[in-house]
Amino acid sequence: MNIENAKKIFGWMPESELTWLATQAAVYKNIVEIGSFMGRSTRALADSTRGMVTAVDTWAGSDEEQHRKLLEGKSPDWLFEQFQANMAGITNLAMIRKPSLEAAAEFTAENRQFDFIFIDASHDHANVKADILAWGPLLTEGGTLCGHDYHNGAPGVVQAVNELLTGFKTFESIWYVIG
Repeated sequence: MNIENAKKIFGWMPESELTWLATQAAVYKNIVEIGSFMGRSTRALADSTRGMVTAVDTWAGSDEEQHRKLLEGKSPDWLFEQFQANMAGITNLAMIRKPSLEAAAEFTAENRQFDFIFIDASHDHANVKADILAWGPLLTEGGTLCGHDYHNGAPGVVQAVNELLTGFKTFESIWYVIG
């Protein structure tokens, strides 16, 4: 488990949650992250697994105030370029630059599955619900489906998780369920 490189990357995930992700990654070998931003959590996953991490993102930012402010005046590729720089030296990472549901549909058509699925893309109810419904079937038996921002500041995440999942647990603002 290693979060030292991840801690150097800008993002909103606290060290305790990075440690939780890294601990999980050490157990799993086929990981997908939906919503990678600058790569803080991606780096924790990739540095800690003996397997492969697939990062799925448009790298266009989301329609949230924090993202709009950060990306204002920057080129459309700026966020992706930041992500790539933050992933320097990683050899167990695949980057899929497309919308979440498009990537999930392609993986479904290929009968691809993952043993660890981490959802941290758009935080509104409709998108979180769509991500859980699209990615959940790609989880291997005994794998972990999880996501970020289960807290009062992200009511869409809380609502979607509560509607769709039973028996889920939380670690700070990470929700998770074993498949």
